[in-house]
Amino acid sequence: MLSRLDLPTVLLFYNTSLLAGAFAIIHVRRNSWRPDGLMALAAAYLMLAAGAALAWNGEEAALPPAVWTHGSLLLGLVGYAVFFAGIRAMSGHRSVRWGRLMTPVLLCFLAGLITGFPLDNLSRAGAFHVAAVLSLAGSAHEMLRNHRLEALPSSRLLAALLALSGGVYALRLVFILNGTAGSAGFSLAFFVQMFCHFGVALMVATISKERAEVRLAQLADTDPLTGVGNRRWLGTRLPKQLRGHSAVLQLDLDRFKQINDRHGHAAGDAVLVAFANCLKAQLRESDLLARTGGEEFLVYTPNVTEAVARMIAERLRASVEQLRIVEDGTPLPVTTSIGVAWVADGSSPTPDCLARADAMLYEAKREGRNRVAFSTMPPQATDTAAS
Repeated sequence: MLSRLDLPTVLLFYNTSLLAGAFAIIHVRRNSWRPDGLMALAAAYLMLAAGAALAWNGEEAALPPAVWTHGSLLLGLVGYAVFFAGIRAMSGHRSVRWGRLMTPVLLCFLAGLITGFPLDNLSRAGAFHVAAVLSLAGSAHEMLRNHRLEALPSSRLLAALLALSGGVYALRLVFILNGTAGSAGFSLAFFVQMFCHFGVALMVATISKERAEVRLAQLADTDPLTGVGNRRWLGTRLPKQLRGHSAVLQLDLDRFKQINDRHGHAAGDAVLVAFANCLKAQLRESDLLARTGGEEFLVYTPNVTEAVARMIAERLRASVEQLRIVEDGTPLPVTTSIGVAWVADGSSPTPDCLARADAMLYEAKREGRNRVAFSTMPPQATDTAAS
């Protein structure tokens, strides 16, 4: 069937797939919370469609050769440059240097005007295919890099589609260079590209959906003010039994209500944010930190000896005491009281450990605040059979 379709008809179908992909990406952009790069992708699709339309009209002898050959090549080169820029921006790695990206495009276009090589079909197709291969290979690389930082299932699928599209262009480029390229081969290649265009648009929409789902999950698990985990998040991370050589720390800002009453809630929010950042800076990567109430925070530290658990608690207390927070020119002294429950051997039910840490927190406050109260959990009792 493909051999019975002439190139102008294939270009018309190819053009339709580009237009459909562009409008799909524009629709995704309107409903995406992170639209970076999507407008560039849509613009690239539209430019490639305009280039295909020029080529189609040229094949139908509706335009002067000098107009459609140079024009379609320029739109194709710019289109694939913008396509790469869109994928790069969508991946969120680095900013796009437009001057460096467009300089080769302009040089190729000027060379075409001087030498007239776009008037030759194979020479023009060769330049277009080189640009497509470079753009698609670079785009696939960007998406694979993005997957390492943002493990979305569709990132690899999009990279695979980009690699397939670039591979088809690379294969056709080999035929062009050795002089064996024919119209039937171009028709088949453009049909594969139509599939890739629809697939790329679908993957872009899917990635946008997956990012929205990840963001919703993060919002559900994150305290919006301080950026640390919330009580719900903590409940999914804490084990039901705390193993030996682990500890939970209950932390409470001293006299926080007075800060709100005297300086306003904006000052109180500033103190909470500084407090959370201070705690994060002092904790290990394996530790958990969550805001469990208004000015209450909890830290879970696995794999610590008693001495290390005491040292961590004291370091947190001292770091908070050294905070220098100024609101409207007024310094706000901040201290914290900390209750610690450390599991020595065996394991202990998490609710029991939390209750003990909470009791230690109130003991620290009763003893004058800005101090650490420490308790060691007794070994969990085990049932023994009667002899």
